[in-house]
Amino acid sequence: MRILDRYLSSEFLKVFTFSLIVFLSLYVIVDLFDRLGRFLDAPAWVVVHYYYYRLPWIAFQVMPVSVLLAALLSLGNLARHNELLAMKMGYLSSLRIVRPLLILSLLGSLAALVMGESIVPRMNERALNLYRVKVKKVAAFQRTKENDIWYRAKGNRFLHISLMEVASGTVRGFTLFELSPDFQLIRQVDAKEARWHEGRWWLKDGEVLLTRPDGTYRVDSFTTLALELEERPADLAQVVRESEEMSSAELRAYIERLVKSGVNSIRYKVDLAVKGSTAFVSLVMAIIGIAFALRTGKGGVMAWAGACVLVGVCYWILLSVSVSLGRGGVLHPLIAAWLPNALFTAAGLGSLLTLKG
Repeated sequence: MRILDRYLSSEFLKVFTFSLIVFLSLYVIVDLFDRLGRFLDAPAWVVVHYYYYRLPWIAFQVMPVSVLLAALLSLGNLARHNELLAMKMGYLSSLRIVRPLLILSLLGSLAALVMGESIVPRMNERALNLYRVKVKKVAAFQRTKENDIWYRAKGNRFLHISLMEVASGTVRGFTLFELSPDFQLIRQVDAKEARWHEGRWWLKDGEVLLTRPDGTYRVDSFTTLALELEERPADLAQVVRESEEMSSAELRAYIERLVKSGVNSIRYKVDLAVKGSTAFVSLVMAIIGIAFALRTGKGGVMAWAGACVLVGVCYWILLSVSVSLGRGGVLHPLIAAWLPNALFTAAGLGSLLTLKG
């Protein structure tokens, strides 16, 4: 690597590191105050561990804005000291000057992609499970690798759920185990489907196994059955694994299970596509930041820094709208996930390619 490339990379990384620390701190502080009411009843170690586990995900979220500011401020600082002008007088084109910044941003995006498939989902799962159990006081539960849920209900009852459609509150593959005080099976209820309606659970196509005093069993089949259970769909939905707790491979396998069971999977298909697109937002933001910096020159860098933050906010708003349209079936999942990247990349590249020099 040439001395110039090392110098530009060093300036970029200094601003990026500082920005990342600042945005990480701001995110944690704002989020802490937002959750303060719930955290008041939790031990201090729970709060510390929760944010420790959340750090990779938070870094994933704030990295693009940090890259955006790093590109703008590092180049703006060079312009202010006439270093950019000196480089151009040495017959270096604008695109050649910013090449190390683009390479670093691409490497950052690739690192984010790897993190999003390994560290981030595992740490998210720990953080959210800790929050569910210690802060929201959700009943004890366990999930298998296939996303089956084991849930301890009230009254010495245990539930096994194969799949749950959160939007409709419908459960596919429902089993209730009712135990005696000495943990002997009293009743087992199996159903292909369970749906919440008018304040109770209605089970469809299943069997009820009852234990007789002599230890033998009686099995009765049913087409529909009303089941009295204190747990509502909202209680069970709290333990359903979120997309951010799964890698792309796990999410893809989960989607296949949903499709085979006839459950609407469009939400998760969009989330799967977004996992790939958001990893490359840092590269998109670098292009935008570089375009701003090269057009700004020596003056108005701080004003443009504010504009860059506004651009970042606009990007996330557009992504949110696009994702909502995708989940609503208006846009194809891939289009919903990649449309903001395509629009902002086109705008940034268009601005760069029309620069003189």
